Amino acid sequence: MKKLLLLIPMALLFSLFACNKDELKELDNDVDLLQDSLNVIINQHNALLDSVSRMIEIMDEDEFDIKAYKMAQVGVLFESIARQPEAADVLIGSTKILYTDYTVLLPLTDKAIVQRGQARGHAIGMLFSSIARQPEAFNKLDSAAMIFLGAYNSTYISDEMLEISKAYAGGYLFDGIARQPEADSLFNLVSKKYLNFEITTFNFKK
Repeated sequence: MKKLLLLIPMALLFSLFACNKDELKELDNDVDLLQDSLNVIINQHNALLDSVSRMIEIMDEDEFDIKAYKMAQVGVLFESIARQPEAADVLIGSTKILYTDYTVLLPLTDKAIVQRGQARGHAIGMLFSSIARQPEAFNKLDSAAMIFLGAYNSTYISDEMLEISKAYAGGYLFDGIARQPEADSLFNLVSKKYLNFEITTFNFKK
């Protein structure tokens, strides 16, 4: 009887240890899968940026505006962050292969205003789409936008360029509202900060 009583807790301990071992193994597998997924995202992002850089190098600067083209690629960054928010810092770092921050693109309205307005509008539009896809990543997305696009400032964004950007970003905004109406306050923050336009008609919440 005494032996039986001793065997019972030993059996329970063994069972608990085996269970924990299985759970740890499963957790390790999940971590490995997540790391593999993260590596794929980062590799794809880097490959795209490398491709963009090569295109910029071989293209004739007279045929297109480099500043506009670089701004347009920031949309890819926003999309990547929305897919893998935990990789935001790495993705932002790899994007700096294009340019370190928006100040190196200044001045913006000295020429090619239409192209630059379109590119900035497209990038802000992708910001709207990314927020709709991953509202929880708003702070990381906004941080990236501040680095590579900069908040609206009349000293380097003319009225003409601003209106062009609004026109291009508008479609993305409408789609974002339809997909994620509960993120209305986030869309409004972005619109005010980067397009100097406050959306006052949002009233989706009940």
